[in-house]
Amino acid sequence: MHQRINNFFFLVKREFGLFWSNKIFVVAFLIMPVILAFLLGNVYMDGAVKNLKIVVVDKDNTSMSNKLIDMLSGHPTLHVLMVKHEIVDLDQTMLDTRAIAIVVIPERFESDILNKRRPEVNSYLNMSNTMAAGAVGTAIAQCNGTLNAGIGIEAMKKAGLPEKVAAQNIQPFQLNIFQLYNPGQSYLVFLWPALIFSILHQLLLLAMAVSFSQEIENNQFNQAGLLGRTTSAFQLIIVKMFPYLILSMVTLLVFYLFSLHFKLPHPVHPEVLFLSQILMVISTCLLGGLYSLIFPSQLKATELLLCIASPAFTVSGFTWPADQAPVILEGFGKIIPLTPYLKSLRALLLEGATFHDVVPFMQHQLILIAVYFLLSFVLLKLKIRKSLRAPKEVKAEE
Repeated sequence: MHQRINNFFFLVKREFGLFWSNKIFVVAFLIMPVILAFLLGNVYMDGAVKNLKIVVVDKDNTSMSNKLIDMLSGHPTLHVLMVKHEIVDLDQTMLDTRAIAIVVIPERFESDILNKRRPEVNSYLNMSNTMAAGAVGTAIAQCNGTLNAGIGIEAMKKAGLPEKVAAQNIQPFQLNIFQLYNPGQSYLVFLWPALIFSILHQLLLLAMAVSFSQEIENNQFNQAGLLGRTTSAFQLIIVKMFPYLILSMVTLLVFYLFSLHFKLPHPVHPEVLFLSQILMVISTCLLGGLYSLIFPSQLKATELLLCIASPAFTVSGFTWPADQAPVILEGFGKIIPLTPYLKSLRALLLEGATFHDVVPFMQHQLILIAVYFLLSFVLLKLKIRKSLRAPKEVKAEE
């Protein structure tokens, strides 16, 4: 028993030595997450988009059109870059000004309103950035709706209706919208936690992708090397994962400190979120280790693993609903450890979920751990047996 413990600590020390000897891994795993977490946090620091540029073409230039321009200028999402009174080349103006939208107020705008001819205000959105265009489109619609309601109420008041009655006539029903979980529509709250964990997920996959393949390529996967210390597949899997489990705890602590700096909301049950993070780290390490066993070439293992690591965030269903994707992609997303974790993250961090609420996601993580561990264990057993048998086969041939 004492010998086994000594062996375990010797192998763990050896793994840390292999890690520190690879300067690229050290930089990528310890420094890159800190830099990216800081940069991404500062990109989304304001949370909600503000002062998005628009251009207004006012062909009417009356008090009514000026009132609409004032409302557009006063909206926090919008920044009226310029007001023109002549026809412009829409495409070229967008390219020159980098405006998200061009709002065109038609000629005889005020006159048509007063004569109830329902003039049309046209808004041209630059859809090359759908998020910005969506925010600008909503803001323009709000300004137009407010002006519409105000004009209608004023017209009825002039006709002799009391203000309260006029308001009821212009609004036959009232819509109340209550924003839950992220009422400020903060992109920092929505996107930053998911992005930094997708980075950690990718780094763990790439680090573990060379865990066994480097031993094989360096001719250390034999009795003269690694197998001279232990032939236990279980112990070898744990030893290979152990340094990255410890280093991931450091990374998680750094992420937590950044969340305090950026004033992100705290989960109601942080211990449940931490448990989900540990499960994600374990399942990700096991998947990377499995790849390393399947593809004994370090280069091939890392190249092929990028096929999973790169699209992991996209197919996880975090930003685009997974059930809207083809069935094959939805199934692909379910075998990636990041997918159930991001579901737990959103529920725990934003929706105030309890352990009971995220049990299905935890079960998903545990299933992935069991499957990847079993496959790794069986494959590693076969490789150990083959490696131990090799010297005997060589002697028999001699």
